[in-house]
Parts: sequence; structure tokens; C-alpha cells
Amino acid sequence: MQNKLKNIVVCKDCALVLNKPQTDYKHQFHCPRCNALIYKFGQDYQTVLLLAITSIILFFPAILLPILTLEVLDLKQTTTLVETLLIFFKSGYVAISIFITFIGIVVPFFMLLLILSILTPLKFGKNSKYVSKFLKLYEHLLEWQMAEVYMISIVVAIIKLQKMATLHIGLGLYFFFGFLIMMFLTMSLFNPQDIWNEE
Repeated sequence: MQNKLKNIVVCKDCALVLNKPQTDYKHQFHCPRCNALIYKFGQDYQTVLLLAITSIILFFPAILLPILTLEVLDLKQTTTLVETLLIFFKSGYVAISIFITFIGIVVPFFMLLLILSILTPLKFGKNSKYVSKFLKLYEHLLEWQMAEVYMISIVVAIIKLQKMATLHIGLGLYFFFGFLIMMFLTMSLFNPQDIWNEE
């Protein structure tokens, strides 16, 4: 009975019970009823770990270095990402400030820490059951990961501000775009299904 259960998989979306597909690095498998993704290949743990560490290194200068300098007549204002959120907060946009901080800073950083917490023990030979709680938490947070929306809003703000004042792009903005690119690669190549399939 236990061996039979090991050979089946249940679709997360429609609960259809299927025979477990033969996993490899060349194919993706979809549910025949709802077309939900059952399995896709991921990258090896070492590559994902390196990308996650690089993302975390880029994260701190991205939020702490100046992203923009705004110049209007004789007035000049330089701001970092954190300072921008504080300005929102002090201006009365408390809910917006908290929401942007959560989806743009807290969730992406926490997800990178989770990837490190999941893959580091596995890299050193720990069983996948050892990291199952971290894995479930990671999958719950996936729907809150919207850092790319943050990037689009910054680009739109820059375009609009250019019409009103002279803008100077700061080093922090380059680090922020670098962080987003590395994080996108990390999450695209990290496949939780590979770890579930090890159980």
C-alpha cells in the first residue's frame, strides 16, 4: 500500500489523482484535467544558492543607497528607498507605506532567506523532510511576491517626474534593478517540486 502511494501524485488545483510522472530535466508535466503544472525542472541547488546569496548582497545597497536626486530650481533632494517609504508614512499614507514595504522589501528578502534555509541543509546531505516547514511557508508566500510590480511603479514615477524636475539616477537604483534581476533568476530556477519529489 505504501509503495502504491509513493507512485501517485495529486493535482494541487483540481485534486485529480495521477500516476507520478518520470521526472527529468527536459519535460514539464501538466494536469490533463485543469492543465495545472504538476512538475517542471529546476536548476541544481548550488546554482540557486549562489544566485540567492548574490541577491541578498545586492539587497542592502539597493535599499540604503540613494536611488534618485530631484532638482527643482535651487532645491535639491536626494532619497533612498527606505527614506521614500518613510516620507509616505509621515505624509499620512500609512496603509500604502506598510503594504509597499511588505510586498517590495519584507517578502522578497524573507523568501531569499527561506531558499537559503531550504537548500543549505540539503546541500550538506540533510533529508528533505528536515526542511518541509520552510518549503510550505515559501509556497504560501509566493502569491505575495510582487517585487516586479514595485520596479514598474518606480519606472513610471521616474518618467512622470522627468517632466517636472531634473532627475539624477542614484547608485541605489542600479543595485535595486540588479537585485530584482538576480531575484527573478533565483526564483525561476528554484523548483520546490524537486525537493518534494525527493521524499
